[in-house]
Amino acid sequence: MKNKPFFVFFPVLVGVIVYAYYAPQDKPERATTLTPKQYIELVEKKKLEKKQLTKEAKKESTQSKTTQDNNKTPNN
Repeated sequence: MKNKPFFVFFPVLVGVIVYAYYAPQDKPERATTLTPKQYIELVEKKKLEKKQLTKEAKKESTQSKTTQDNNKTPNN
């Protein structure tokens, strides 16, 4: 009688572990598994991506501002 809950719980536990392992589409890059050189490259890559995103955001905001200014008509 004491072993029956184990036979129910164990497959569920294994299923959860397998699901958690295979569920993410992109596995995260962990700094603990990288060499120092790879870690530095990863940090530099992320910095460049962040700079590009901020440039694109600024560009979009200036474009939207310009189109809003062009749409305004003077009240004569």
